[in-house]
Formats: sequence, structure tokens, C-alpha cells
Amino acid sequence: MVETNVINAAVRRDKGAFKIIYESCAPYAFSIIRRYISSTNDHKDILQEVFARLFLSLNTFDTSKDFKPWLRRIVINQCMQHLRKNRKRSVVVPLTPTTREPNENLEAQLTKLSKSDIEMLLSQMPDGYRQVFMLIAIDDYTHKEVAELVEISPETSRSQYLRARKWLKKHLINNNYKTLANGL
Repeated sequence: MVETNVINAAVRRDKGAFKIIYESCAPYAFSIIRRYISSTNDHKDILQEVFARLFLSLNTFDTSKDFKPWLRRIVINQCMQHLRKNRKRSVVVPLTPTTREPNENLEAQLTKLSKSDIEMLLSQMPDGYRQVFMLIAIDDYTHKEVAELVEISPETSRSQYLRARKWLKKHLINNNYKTLANGL
């Protein structure tokens, strides 16, 4: 994504290196922001905050590691910080305990959908479900990590994730993806 020499130049405050990093990383960062933040009015502000945070902490990046996961974590953390700061809508959808988990093939079945189909479904999902689902299913966070990021208990994270999966199955059926949902 970004070469080590460019990162080192940015650490030395080379403006050209900042531009290269921004231009090569902004589309990726923006795609993550769009997944987590439903308000399009906030996307550019969060992107700006992401790059401010990234450039201020670039000297802490270990150049022996991959840059993309480090950037992804910064983006997700900024999104979660934004959501906590603007907590007008509840992150957690009230629910009753659930013990049955939907079929484990949900993620595999979702891969058969187009990117726009998945984005459409995720945009319709309640915020609490969507955030937990994306953190776990897409970004590989653990329930403990999700609990810390979203400020909920690990048990609530597990429950929200199960509810999100159930919601997806229901909406796959309701959105004429019956063949796909029958495998869930």
C-alpha cells in the first residue's frame, strides 16, 4: 500500500510523502468510514481526523509490519470515537437473550452477493447490529475487542452479532435472495 521509504520520508515531515500517503490510502480509508458511519455529512470530517491521527502517530509505526492493517485500525478507532461522541442513537439495540446461533455459512453465502447488494443490506441494518457485525465478520475483531471499542460487554457483543446474522438472514429472504437465504 505504502512503501517504507515514503513512510520514513513522512516521519521526517516531507510534504510530498504526506501527499503520496494520502492519495494512496484515502480511498481505502473512505470505504471503511462509509461502512461504519451512515451520515454522509460526517465522512469527510472523519477522513480528515483519520489522516491527522495517522500523520501524528506515523513515527510509532513499525515498518517491519504491514501498513494496511495499521491504517484500518486507525480508521475504525476514529469511526468508533465519532460514534461515541455523537451517541444520539443507541449503539446497542435492546434485545432479549438468545441461545441459538444462525447457520455458520452466512459469511460464505454473503460472498455470493455483489458488493452493492452487501452495502445495501448493511446500510439498512440497525446501527448496533451493523457495527458489531462488521467489526467481527469483516474486520476480524474479537468480542472482547468489540466490547472495548463500542463500550458494551462481550456478552452483548456476542448477542448483537447473533442478532445481526439473524437480521441478515431475514432480509436476504425479504429482498428476493431466497435461494441464498435457504442455505443459511
